[in-house]
Amino acid sequence: MSIRVESIRKRFGGFTALDDINLDISDGGLVGLLGPSGSGKTTLLRIIAGLEQPDRGRVFFNDRDVTTLDARRRRVGFVFQQYALFRHLTVADNVAFGLRMLPRGERPGRDAIRARVRELLELVQMDTMSGRYPAQLSGGQKQRVALARALALKPEVLLLDEPFGALDAKVRKELRRWLRHLHEQIDVTSLFVTHDQEEAMEVSDRVVVMSQGHIEQVGTPLQVYEQPASRFVFDFLGHINALEGRYDGHQWRDGDAYLRLDTRGACPNGDLTLYLRPHEAELARQPSDSASLPVRVAGRSVFGGTVTVELEPRGWGQGILEVEVDREAWRDLDPQRDEPLFLLPRDLQTVTCDGDLGPRVRPA
Repeated sequence: MSIRVESIRKRFGGFTALDDINLDISDGGLVGLLGPSGSGKTTLLRIIAGLEQPDRGRVFFNDRDVTTLDARRRRVGFVFQQYALFRHLTVADNVAFGLRMLPRGERPGRDAIRARVRELLELVQMDTMSGRYPAQLSGGQKQRVALARALALKPEVLLLDEPFGALDAKVRKELRRWLRHLHEQIDVTSLFVTHDQEEAMEVSDRVVVMSQGHIEQVGTPLQVYEQPASRFVFDFLGHINALEGRYDGHQWRDGDAYLRLDTRGACPNGDLTLYLRPHEAELARQPSDSASLPVRVAGRSVFGGTVTVELEPRGWGQGILEVEVDREAWRDLDPQRDEPLFLLPRDLQTVTCDGDLGPRVRPA
């Protein structure tokens, strides 16, 4: 089932939640709506589901206008953050609930319902817990039951609103992998809301980045991360270090720090902000021919194969900088407390005078 949203606008009193939204979702896609709180992503999801009506615009499923159809007639499955399971029903009865509530003429027989429930519980790996009640389940298990219940009526569109938001980090990571694998087994177009960048990047085929009721960019996870369409997208996707200084056409400088840059004439003289992602730099005991950004270590965190290092600029800049260093490189460097070091960027993103993104540059 493909989904097309045309010129959707929605206001709540004086607040514009969605402003002229256009979006195409291909059949069978797994799309993440990503953005901060208040960006409009949940409102858009609810309009697609039929739980909210737009003030203007239309929603199409496979070129069929469903804008005025209520949620029950849209063949949509909805999974909420808080599970919404019936506490007095077993796992199996929760999954069967929607099937049993169908009109008599559409309702499957008892044997068919039992077979469908058994199939779904096996699909979500909960078949051994069919007789348990929600209070006897973990958060991750409850979310699997909620998903099985949403799939019971064979929806053509599956919508998930912050599906893992109430779970701890380890369970979220496990369920993200599981959802990706599950989506490959079922024939349904899926759209999920999240404010977690890592979640959107790991799970989605395509990411829709939203801000203040607008769509900033639509693309694959790699595209939106490596080729951001706006300063907001660059800012929002992962941590960045902002380096503010003056550029004279050849060299960026701030106090004792300098970078020789070749911007190929794209950056004018004057104030110039450079964005540096934590993984796009290294640390050394000496400056390079093109870069001298003196720093000292203010803190560090070892996790996995990298070391996240907090750096305090010496004689330039303000605030704390953050870089990610390979663990082996960190061991080789082995800096002592208050030892002078130098930050050496490999790639930088320029910000133009009007505040938008300019060209990417490297120290010359």
